[in-house]
Amino acid sequence: PNAGTHGTMIYIYDQEDVPGGGPLRFKQILAHIERNLDAAPFFRRKIVQLPLSLGYPYWALDDSFDLNFHVRHSALPKPGDWRQFCILASRIHARQIDLSRPPWEMHVIEGLDNVDWLPRGSFAILTKGHHAAMDGSAFAELTWALHELDAKKGRRAPVVRKATVTTQEIAPSTLTLVTQALQDNLMAPLRMAAPAAKVAPKLGAMALARVGRMLGGERIEATKTRFNGAVSSQRVFDSAIFDFDQVRAIRAAVPGATVNDVVLAVIGGAMRRYLQARKELPKATLTAVSPVNTRPDKGATTPDGNNISALTFPLGTDIASPLARLAAVHDATARTKETANAIGAKELTDLSKFAPPATLAFAGRLISLTGLGGAGPFPLHHTAVSNVPGPTVPIYLLGARMRYWSCVAPISDGMGLFHGVTSCDGKLIVSPTSTPEMLPDPAHYTQCIRESMLELSKAAAASREPRAKAKGTKSKKRATAATAPRAKRVASRVSTKPEPRIARS
Repeated sequence: PNAGTHGTMIYIYDQEDVPGGGPLRFKQILAHIERNLDAAPFFRRKIVQLPLSLGYPYWALDDSFDLNFHVRHSALPKPGDWRQFCILASRIHARQIDLSRPPWEMHVIEGLDNVDWLPRGSFAILTKGHHAAMDGSAFAELTWALHELDAKKGRRAPVVRKATVTTQEIAPSTLTLVTQALQDNLMAPLRMAAPAAKVAPKLGAMALARVGRMLGGERIEATKTRFNGAVSSQRVFDSAIFDFDQVRAIRAAVPGATVNDVVLAVIGGAMRRYLQARKELPKATLTAVSPVNTRPDKGATTPDGNNISALTFPLGTDIASPLARLAAVHDATARTKETANAIGAKELTDLSKFAPPATLAFAGRLISLTGLGGAGPFPLHHTAVSNVPGPTVPIYLLGARMRYWSCVAPISDGMGLFHGVTSCDGKLIVSPTSTPEMLPDPAHYTQCIRESMLELSKAAAASREPRAKAKGTKSKKRATAATAPRAKRVASRVSTKPEPRIARS
């Protein structure tokens, strides 16, 4: 009850250029959603549990589907500022999803009239979905399915193919479900054999190498922060918005660095600032866990389902210099990605997919009881960072232009701080989600993110100045060397000719 496994995607729209001149009505938005219910299977599917949890739950069509239950309408109280919106979004996200129905909700929120970067009359749509139904990549594909590339012509984004929901069946009988569950449990060891055979030797080699480094003197320090405790059922949320050009300029300061590296370095700097101000900064670096898309085709258009693994990256919170932190993060992420490619993230995901449900349930309870998930004395990571790239071009909903796309992310015991990273319309958006007991001042932490980005931006600009000066000096030297003989010739002519001829010359 304190850690719902769902995410809430947030879209905010500007209505200034809506065709027809008038603001959109809730009925128009509701009709648009109804027309696009075939964009993703999860819209009409509910979860069917097996008796005694003998097997994995099934997806089945909801024969009593009611769109009005899932799509809801509300408005911010006046003055309608950003703080009020963040509070409302946090409260909507904190409520559990009704799992007896298709596990999603949409909230249309009007009244964003006092946000400095939005015009009056802007509105938001919060799409709340259970992680069993869709991961971040599926959320992104759903975004394309509901929007257009042209405000007036209604031209669709050509990236999502419609799902065929008519082939799904109503839930089978209990006897059929139990029979199928017993078969699945019997076959599970055989299905796990292939991915286990691929992963086991590589994991064994990694373990031996790790033991060798430990015997050689490498120390493993267990660090714990305020974000590694048990979470409550309440949530806090905020966003820091940056120009993407600023991120690209920082990336260029460290050869080979990526946008993800910059994001991790910024988050590392923010956590360092925040914990240092509270005198809680550990000496060892903090680490972040990041979801990885394990679909065979990363560009597959599948607005449904959940196919992710995870990688762990150090954040360089033990490094004061922002550029040195970025370089350290880049080196670490390169090594981690090489390891992931060597192991095979898809094989790791397949191990969990093919494991018997009872085994996974027991493992989950064991992790919770022992604290291995992060709430115990030896946390495996200190925050989560999920990067879901958004549209690089303007997109529209019924003519209203999307100005913001971010998320309120799921948190759990041991992982009480989650950074959702998205991009939209030339902006990079970093949105932390936490619980008020761990992050009582989300606005202050968000300001730490902005200051970390500014610090890194200034350091990157300063690193370019010496190179520019050195380049200018070389050019000047080359120019001087090239013109020296001519200067001598001119000087000799000037010294031997009368003054009138000097003037005419």
